[in-house]
Amino acid sequence: MKIAVFAGHGGSDPGTTNEKGQKEKDFTLAISNAVTEILRSRGYTVINNRTTDTERSITLDARLANENNVDAVVEIHLNSNEGTPDTGSEAFVSIRDATQWNGRAKELAQAILTRLSSLGLTNRGVFTSVNENGTDTLGILRLTQMPTVLLEAAFLNNPSDMEKLDINKAANAIADGIQEVFTKEMIT
Repeated sequence: MKIAVFAGHGGSDPGTTNEKGQKEKDFTLAISNAVTEILRSRGYTVINNRTTDTERSITLDARLANENNVDAVVEIHLNSNEGTPDTGSEAFVSIRDATQWNGRAKELAQAILTRLSSLGLTNRGVFTSVNENGTDTLGILRLTQMPTVLLEAAFLNNPSDMEKLDINKAANAIADGIQEVFTKEMIT
């Protein structure tokens, strides 16, 4: 069983930042590395797009997942918004999920969100995002050839969310969600 765990942003792309100067790329990397360690300790093969603060390319990340024929991709991000901070975790899946993968990405996203909500983060749900061409807006969802989840774990600009976002607890929640859908019995 191969799972791709990708850290959003990196290098010169910090992602979103908050008033404390904290950068999304640092949280996504820490969570991704922790999820990877947990999954490997449970017998999974894990592919990463980055394990240090380096540049990343969505196109190259998708190619990495596709060429390694991973069973699923989980890409980790943090959210932000203008004005009063929103709260909670949400996920995006491909519009192709229901027809090509029998809803496995949505099932995976829901399993992860359920576990993150046990940490006190609001479960905002699973969504799709379609562009004017009728394809997925988000590149990683458009370019991968397997169930893929783009996870927004919490709102970086919400101090309450960030208090609840313990890296190790979040990593365990994500790994547990992955293991629920892609169980040990499936590992070859």
